[in-house]
Amino acid sequence: MKKERKSAVRYFGKVTKDLYTIMPTELSIVILMKLLKSAGAFLQVSVTAMFFDTAARYLEGAAGREELLKWAGLFVLMMGLPWIFDAAEEGLQNIPMFLKHHSLIYRLHNRVTSIPLIRFEEPEFYNEVWRAKMCIYNSGLFHYFFGFIDLLPLILQFAGTIWVIAAFHIYFIPLAMLSLLPSLIVRFRYEKEQYAMRRAQTPLEREKDYLWEVLTGKNLVKELRMMETENYIREKWAKARDQVMDETFRFEMKNANRVLLGDLFKLCGVTASIALSIYLVDKGVISLGQFAACIAAFGSLQFMAESVINLFAYQKGRADFAGDYYDFFENEPEKEEGKKYQGLRDEIEIRNVSFRYPAGEKEALSKVSLRIRKGERVVIVGENGSGKTTLSKIIADIYRPQEGQVLYDGQSADSYERNSFYKKFSVIQQNFVKYQFSVRENIGISMPSQVHNDERLMKSAKAADIEAALKRIGGLDAQLGREFDGADLSGGEWQKLAIARGLNRDADVIILDEPTSALDPLVEYDILTKFLDITKGKTSVIISHRIGLGKFADRIIVMKGGRVAESGTHSQLLASGGEYSRMWHEQARWYQ
Repeated sequence: MKKERKSAVRYFGKVTKDLYTIMPTELSIVILMKLLKSAGAFLQVSVTAMFFDTAARYLEGAAGREELLKWAGLFVLMMGLPWIFDAAEEGLQNIPMFLKHHSLIYRLHNRVTSIPLIRFEEPEFYNEVWRAKMCIYNSGLFHYFFGFIDLLPLILQFAGTIWVIAAFHIYFIPLAMLSLLPSLIVRFRYEKEQYAMRRAQTPLEREKDYLWEVLTGKNLVKELRMMETENYIREKWAKARDQVMDETFRFEMKNANRVLLGDLFKLCGVTASIALSIYLVDKGVISLGQFAACIAAFGSLQFMAESVINLFAYQKGRADFAGDYYDFFENEPEKEEGKKYQGLRDEIEIRNVSFRYPAGEKEALSKVSLRIRKGERVVIVGENGSGKTTLSKIIADIYRPQEGQVLYDGQSADSYERNSFYKKFSVIQQNFVKYQFSVRENIGISMPSQVHNDERLMKSAKAADIEAALKRIGGLDAQLGREFDGADLSGGEWQKLAIARGLNRDADVIILDEPTSALDPLVEYDILTKFLDITKGKTSVIISHRIGLGKFADRIIVMKGGRVAESGTHSQLLASGGEYSRMWHEQARWYQ
């Protein structure tokens, strides 16, 4: 998606406000230093001109030694002051300002976590996050802000240089400007094309980082080693890396040729200035002693003019990168306002709901309608791709349907405050997270305020049948994960731990999305039947491919092709001879 080009100053107000909010004192000190540096820059031009002029007059015998030493001392002082200011400024920026800069990263993270979860199904969303993140990691807002502040000393030096060179002859000024015209065009084109290239490379950069994680991740490395596919993945990573490097190299070489053309024009300008200086000496407009000062002043004017041009061009490019950060915040967050959600009192109603994923060619759910009553234990079954997992996400308001309504006691989730609403749901996903924390944190993270409540944590662990594993590794405070010198669990034990985490949450509605699918069938059956027992009185939804579990449910919902094919009790559905009955007898064959 092509980004609209915008003014270089568009984000200056936002950046200034944000930086001053998080570091007002440090920023004020740096700006004061830059203002002093600006004043020194203006004086530096005048002092340099006087020093060169005095040196020329000294060689002609028209100035004394003391006068020469005075201006030489001032010249050295004015040359050294910028270095002192730069060192102090760098120390301030590299330590306290760098630490406070992380506030911008936290702000970005807060916005990412507030975006509707359906956006995480869109590849372009990940590109947007990547670009916003790289702006902050590369100090893009700092560079953008200080670029404008740095303009002041440059402009003052430029003005001072013009004043000095005009004293020799006014023709030097247009001559210097014309000699820089190609460089001006080259610099602005470079910034525009570089940003376009970086933006286009975003998916490839993300792919390169992903492939590196595949090459170095513990569990992934094991599979790569056993399957002997390390070289294949390494070649894919190297191909992505080389493509980025090759595109960048070709772009820089193309630009280098343009820069060379601009340098030739600058050289022509210097040659013309020498010829003009010789002409002025010949006509008696300037003295022979002023000849060197005139050439030096022209070179300084050319340098200062180019510096101002480059900084303006840089600011245009920096504005685009700053825009990557601020444009991301144009993504609408989920609605935060609303009344407090007090929990389910009556029922959840799915009314004529249809849902399609952003990149999906067909609807994942089509015209689905059903009711789940408070305290009801529901099992949702169906073949892969039938829509059962998508339905569970619709029930928990993780995704919002494009058509139809989801009502909680007759009210839409939009009418409730988001955090209070989600607190009443516990979703245990099939692809759960293995936190490299202590056991206590792995279970208690679902209710951080109760992370030190041992009785509560052990109750959840017992319900998930993970007690034996906890005794083996040392209890609740045992560290998990080899990466941090902790104990490791088997795949099944990790899954039980995830279930314990979900059960620990003080929720009205608990949803299990096949979190036991990799367990031994008998162990899975035991855990899920226990889960149905301990969730009596609570609303629970289990997504499962084990048809036999339906015998213990209050109601079974059978999904097929994104629609509700059947709904009823185990005995009712078997007697009807429909989809559930077919699946029941198909699975029964595996155990006969």
